[in-house]
Amino acid sequence: MKRLFVIIMVLFVFGLVVNAQEKFDNAEKELETITDSVAIEEDTNEQIMDNDKESTKIEVDKDWDDWDEDWDDWRKHRKEEWKSSKKRGYFRGGAGGWDYYMLELKANAFNDKLAEIGLSSFDENIFLSGGGGWGYVGRGIRIGGIGAGGRVISTGTPFGGNDTKEVVLRMGFGGFIIEKVFHPFNRSEIYLGTMIGGGNVNIEFSQWSENTTWDHLWSGYDSTYTDGFRTYQNSIHTNYFMLLPTIGIRYNIFRWAAVGLNVGYLYTHKSQDGWKMEGRTITGIPEIDFSNVICRFNIYFGG
Repeated sequence: MKRLFVIIMVLFVFGLVVNAQEKFDNAEKELETITDSVAIEEDTNEQIMDNDKESTKIEVDKDWDDWDEDWDDWRKHRKEEWKSSKKRGYFRGGAGGWDYYMLELKANAFNDKLAEIGLSSFDENIFLSGGGGWGYVGRGIRIGGIGAGGRVISTGTPFGGNDTKEVVLRMGFGGFIIEKVFHPFNRSEIYLGTMIGGGNVNIEFSQWSENTTWDHLWSGYDSTYTDGFRTYQNSIHTNYFMLLPTIGIRYNIFRWAAVGLNVGYLYTHKSQDGWKMEGRTITGIPEIDFSNVICRFNIYFGG
């Protein structure tokens, strides 16, 4: 009986040991499975993270590439725009400034009379200064206005006498201009235009005895003044219609400033009966024509 009990106990213990070993083996296999699963999951996560990083890097690189392309496109656009602006010239809206003219003066009729009273001839050229401005209206067309005035003088004490004589010729004009502009070169322009307007010529004759001083001016109004100081002064004037076709060039030194030159022909028309002195018509004046080639230098500012 005891042997049977011992055998049963040994078999029972052996069964426990075997069962425990099987459970241990199963547990170890499950642990390995879990470990493998975790490792696989970690590898998967790492792969996903690597893929995400690569994708992010690609996106960032793509963004930088896009930005570089946009920057290059902008620079190219600006460069083309800058070249285009240079080609068109800098004045796109309007401009205004100062003009200086030189006109050859046909003054033989005046010079003959000046010689008769002992004075030297007028200068061969009359210089006029003035200004103007214009604005673009589209298709290279601009409109505006200009005006100028100047004078020539002949003065002296002829024939060794005491009387001083002086003759002054003053001339001015102004009108409406229209021009067509071309831009074949960078920062410059060539233009064709015309001005339609009018002007006037004024001739002043003066003569006075002795030297004119501050005291002489006042003493002449003194009732006790007995000196022989005397003055003589007259002036005549006339108006004329004018047409001035021109061709010119202009170069932009800066975006806001340019210098130019042009040449034109000043055509004038006036009536011989138009010469007046204090409202009275002066007759017998010879035909005097101021029509001639005229040159202009100008400095304009605009944008």
